Amino acid sequence: MALPWLQRAELALFAAAFLCGAVAAAALTRTQVRRRGWVGGVERGETRTCKAPLKLNVFYNHRLFPDPPHCSSFSPQGSFSGSCPLYGVVSLNRSSLALSRPSAPSLCYFVAGASGLLALYCLLLLLFWVYSSCIEDSHRGRIGLRVALAISAIAIFLVLVSACVLRFGTSSLCKSITSLNATISCSEAQKIPWTPPGTALQFYSNLHNAENSSWVNLVLWCMVLVLQVVQWKSEATPYPPLESGDSEWSSETDALFGPRLSHS
Repeated sequence: MALPWLQRAELALFAAAFLCGAVAAAALTRTQVRRRGWVGGVERGETRTCKAPLKLNVFYNHRLFPDPPHCSSFSPQGSFSGSCPLYGVVSLNRSSLALSRPSAPSLCYFVAGASGLLALYCLLLLLFWVYSSCIEDSHRGRIGLRVALAISAIAIFLVLVSACVLRFGTSSLCKSITSLNATISCSEAQKIPWTPPGTALQFYSNLHNAENSSWVNLVLWCMVLVLQVVQWKSEATPYPPLESGDSEWSSETDALFGPRLSHS
């Protein structure tokens, strides 16, 4: 059963919202989380210890397995060692920068989690309606529309909060960087060495991409809400009853009782 054109447009917006949410969550997570590599160099035949991201010790024995890469090949990539850079304070350590006072990690977890969950919701809803249109009845009742309207309103609130946190959090971080007079902009600060070495690679680009994706995602969710309101209004408006003076009423009565004679 084919979907109505309004619902097809809604699904197209859900597909775009999925991409924006996934990009925002991935960009912010890449900024915050770092990979940890092998610890120290040891000789062959000894046991190496690798620190995993969840602080678990994984032992590696060279007698059973080939040589792994050195620790330098597993250097941190574009991160702040698990700290949240939003609303953070940067200090100058000789010729390098350091994130001296980061924000609580839960702040970045909230933004990334909200974007990721909404992206997952869009993907599951998209797959459901594609399956429903091909296999089952694709009609959505008034209760389903009310639930969809409530979820869209909550999603708009979450995306708006996430976009504002990214906007003002990145602005606060950049003001802290430019106040040190070590660089003129956040984009230029990506080229300056940071402490510890290897951190903050492409941090501004990731935050900027996450912010732009969140604003686009907000516009998409607003358009989804408008389409859902239009569908709800169209289903809520009943057909007006026919009156005796209408042409449709006359044609129906003529078919049943015959044409009425006009009195002159």
